[in-house]
Amino acid sequence: MTGTDESARPVDRFESARLTALQHVDEGTCFHCRDGECPQHAWAIEELTHHDGGRRLLCQLGLLPAADNSALRGEPR
Repeated sequence: MTGTDESARPVDRFESARLTALQHVDEGTCFHCRDGECPQHAWAIEELTHHDGGRRLLCQLGLLPAADNSALRGEPR
């Protein structure tokens, strides 16, 4: 699945985004990466922000902006 493909199941989008984010941490690139930018990685980060588990993963990977960390603790933004 790519960022442009739509799945009816949120769990499928979450899993694809999770794997994409992890691949970019481990390997740094994927076949979508071009000239230092990756639309797939950008899609994955955006998708993960819509899920509690995704925000936790982004925080662990150091990809969640500090302003969003309050959401992990249940505090208002």
